[in-house]
Formats: sequence, C-alpha cells, structure tokens
Amino acid sequence: RLMTGHTNLEDYQDPAFYDLEMEQLGTPDVFYLTLAQRIGGNVLELGCGTGRYTIPMAEAGINMTGLDIVPQMLAEAKRKAGSLAIDWVEADARNFHLGRQFRLIFESGAMFCHLQMRADYEALLACVREHLEDGGWFVVCSRFARPEVMVTDETEAAWFSYTTPNGETVQVSGFQQYDAISQITTETAIRRWTDASGQAHERIAPLKLRHFFPQELEALLHYNGFKIVEAYGDIDFSPLTADSPNIIYVCQARFTT
Repeated sequence: RLMTGHTNLEDYQDPAFYDLEMEQLGTPDVFYLTLAQRIGGNVLELGCGTGRYTIPMAEAGINMTGLDIVPQMLAEAKRKAGSLAIDWVEADARNFHLGRQFRLIFESGAMFCHLQMRADYEALLACVREHLEDGGWFVVCSRFARPEVMVTDETEAAWFSYTTPNGETVQVSGFQQYDAISQITTETAIRRWTDASGQAHERIAPLKLRHFFPQELEALLHYNGFKIVEAYGDIDFSPLTADSPNIIYVCQARFTT
C-alpha cells in the first residue's frame, strides 16, 4: 500500500478558529513538559500546530523544535512565540530530514491518529529513528479503540460554542461515522456563525482519526525498531487500563544506529 497524500487537513486552515477551540480545553497539560524536564536535552514536537505545547515548553527553558505540515498554523505559532528561540519546521512528519538528532521526540496524539495506513506509520517511525539520539526517547499517544468510540451516529449533535474577538458566536456541531475495517472514525464538524454584516456562514470539515488497540500499537512499534519503556492511559500519568481513554507509550530504540 502507498502512503496517503496530504489530506485530512481541512480542519486546520484557520489558526484563529483552531486556537479559540483549543481554549475550550483549558490550559495545556504538563505531561510532555514533565517528561522533557526529566529526560533533558533537545526536544522535537511533531504536529506542533500553533505551538500549544511548544511555546510553554520553550518558556520553561527547553530547547524546542516544532514541526508541522500546515503553513498557516506555523505562521501563527511564530507570531505567538515572538522572540522565543524556537526552531519552526514546515514538513511532513513522514518525510523530514533535519540533519540533527534529539533527546526527546513527541507528538500529543492528534498527529499520530491523523495518519491512516501502515505505510504512513512506518515512514513516520523511520523518520523518528533517524532523528533520535542514542538512548533518546519517543512518546506516542493514540486514542484507545474502545467500543464507545467505535460507533456511527449520523445525527447532527451540538458540540460546543464560543465567541470570537469580533463578538461572533460560533456554534459547533457534528456527527461521526466509524469504519471497522480501517479503524477510522470520520468526525464531521459543522461551524455556523453570523458576521457583523448579518451574513450567515457555514463551514463543514471532516476529520479522519485512526484508532489503535494496545497490542496492535505495541506490535507496530516493535517491528519498527522501538521498545516500550513506560505505558500510561492518559496525560495525568495514570496507568494504562481497560478503561483508559488513551494509549500513551514512552519508547526507546530497540537497537542503536
């Protein structure tokens, strides 16, 4: 199978909307910051977006590089970072070659789940191996393929709403479809708002998210040269259990280059 193309990015064309919606989640957690401080050294974030994690980690004194494929997101990240010494890289996480290595490489879950085919994951993991220092660490997060998330419900439901700096109220709703063969959920978000002139707007953006089972993700990592050192069920460092919402593996290379 060939890798998928540069698709599945429709939801990331407007960084302002993205950041306003991320604010609904509250302050970024300190899971990756805590790991970075424990591990030390240079850090690379894959799928850094507008810098939700990259910027606070740099503010904490960590030497950060943020990589993302969407130029609009990186432009906003650079604007928000101001004079912070962060190296921003526009690249595909499945095909990048920076000529340097890192003590820690991580992604916060969304980027990994955006990929769809085995070839995508193998290309990503090969790039991670290339950029890891000997003894370096890779942290990967996936949604846990649990029965309650593996459902199709095409009834549009209200998700949340927020107000833009211009005073426009954006209503976000959507529906989801699950494909059991590909283990991909397609979440279709519908955003509706009325601008200052009274003009109504509607934006529809589908997002495909791949789900993994723990043994499946363990095998993928193993056969691509990684060993799992720590396992967690969420960003609060809780253990991985049958009830965990996520699968987080802290890995190292099984052999050095």
